[in-house]
Amino acid sequence: MSVDHARDHSSHGKRRNAIVATLWITYALFYLGRVNLSVVLPALAADLNVSLAEAGALGTVYFWVYGISHFFSGQAGSQISPFRLVSFGLLGIALVNIAFAFQTSLLVMLLLWGINGVAQSAGWAPMFRILAERFDRTQIKRISTIMPFSYVFGTALTWTFIGVVAGGGDWRVAFWLPGLLLLLVLAFWRRAGIDAPKSQPSRIRPRVILAEARGIAFALLTAALAGFVFNGTIIWLPTYILDTGLIEGRLVGFVAAAMQVMAIGGLFLARFRVVRSNQVFATAALMLAAAGGALLLLTVTGGALALLVVVLALVMLNGAFGLTVSSMPLLLAPPGRAASVTGKINMMSNFWGGMAGFSIGALVDASGWSAVFGLWGAVLLLAAAIIWRKRAEENRWAE
Repeated sequence: MSVDHARDHSSHGKRRNAIVATLWITYALFYLGRVNLSVVLPALAADLNVSLAEAGALGTVYFWVYGISHFFSGQAGSQISPFRLVSFGLLGIALVNIAFAFQTSLLVMLLLWGINGVAQSAGWAPMFRILAERFDRTQIKRISTIMPFSYVFGTALTWTFIGVVAGGGDWRVAFWLPGLLLLLVLAFWRRAGIDAPKSQPSRIRPRVILAEARGIAFALLTAALAGFVFNGTIIWLPTYILDTGLIEGRLVGFVAAAMQVMAIGGLFLARFRVVRSNQVFATAALMLAAAGGALLLLTVTGGALALLVVVLALVMLNGAFGLTVSSMPLLLAPPGRAASVTGKINMMSNFWGGMAGFSIGALVDASGWSAVFGLWGAVLLLAAAIIWRKRAEENRWAE
């Protein structure tokens, strides 16, 4: 290899690393205006004098709108500049969070948090178009296992930050301050200027979209089941920790964030096994089954031991969910359809994740946390069985 060729190769590698790093950081910071709600949900409910189930409707509305919007952002991401879509999303999230901080009506909050769902959907799918069109398929599996670290880090960072600034009971600061910070994130993204290569957009054909959905039906169902549990933990984990009585209220956000940091181990485990075995489907199935078993164990576990089992469940769930919404879309997407497939899979995971907003709050009120863990465990075991049946077909999709 000549010196000039080696220099060009090194420069190209640095550019690719810069793209991945920028996408990773930007998406992690999306979470400042998303999971901030979870830490202050009990305080918000008390201030508005509503039940947890009613306050949890904010999560339901958000994830439903976010999920449906993923379908449209996936289609738009195949037609419009991803750089522009992400910019629109960041601006929308910032403005909605600032406005949310000054509301006293749950109805208005539901409307605003639904708009937040639309803005948040402009992140993941368009970013995956950038990845799909900037990297070849031999690199996709490895790169796709890096991106899930962004939302786990973003969740941990946000919960820690919100726990500190809003732990004293002023839930409103948990929204206006992240809103202002996200305007700075928007400036960072605009300065980076990363986009997909310019291409001639193809027409959106309903027939093609439906055929595409039928071809990946098993992945859509897996995403729906895994999303119901994963997003349920995002919404309700801080409340569960508070309900155990083992942690002081001011420290709940920090402890929940610490659990998410420990759960990053699941992403490392998933990445290690995929790199070593080159098998995404089998890895996801095994980790889903392990997470489901841990959650079922929580039905008969209490006290400090229960918190340790929760961490184990989160480790396995994070690894499996990361593969479901990151590796699978890039693996299953035909050329030029990465944003569309990513949008569909994330639509399912977040729409059904929205069910956890109201339904888990109601289940806690009616039957307690053991019923919740039993339901979540059974759902993950079903998801594991579905993806396990497809493990032998992975090589066909990767061709």
